[in-house]
Amino acid sequence: MTGMWNYSPMQFADHSILYILNETNTGERPLEEAVRIWTDPARAPEWLGRPEYEHHLTKGTRMVERSTLRFPDAPGGVVEVTATPLTHSFIAVGTGYGMEQDWRHGMYQGKLVVQGLDYSHDEIAPLGQYGVVDHVARFEYAGNVGYGLHEHGFFGAFDKYGMHDGGAGAS
Repeated sequence: MTGMWNYSPMQFADHSILYILNETNTGERPLEEAVRIWTDPARAPEWLGRPEYEHHLTKGTRMVERSTLRFPDAPGGVVEVTATPLTHSFIAVGTGYGMEQDWRHGMYQGKLVVQGLDYSHDEIAPLGQYGVVDHVARFEYAGNVGYGLHEHGFFGAFDKYGMHDGGAGAS
């Protein structure tokens, strides 16, 4: 599959927002969800409707600089959240997701094999941006400021951002 993956659980003072979206290069959405969950158990969770998004990527890369997540059908009116990454981790490198040829989940290595490699963050960035990237992020909307995870991945072509093949960065 080619397309985009975005997942953001956000924690605010009196509620959380859980947003998840998988969109193919052709615009199909096999998975999408957005819900606001209040810390007050007397308040029911609110479905926020079909999410819209706008990611601002660093030109020539697959790295998100900031995102706007919109929920136009939210109860009480449009919710527009700005996501600002504070730091990031390339979780697909060195963890068995298949970025390395010699180490993958479930790959038999021999009896009691233990391996280790040390890379700097900058060393893995050129490869890591092609997998899942996790950001610690600040989320803001309508006077609310919260923090959480802003996870993304762009796999193969995603023409919406000028990535016309699996190796291209954003235009």
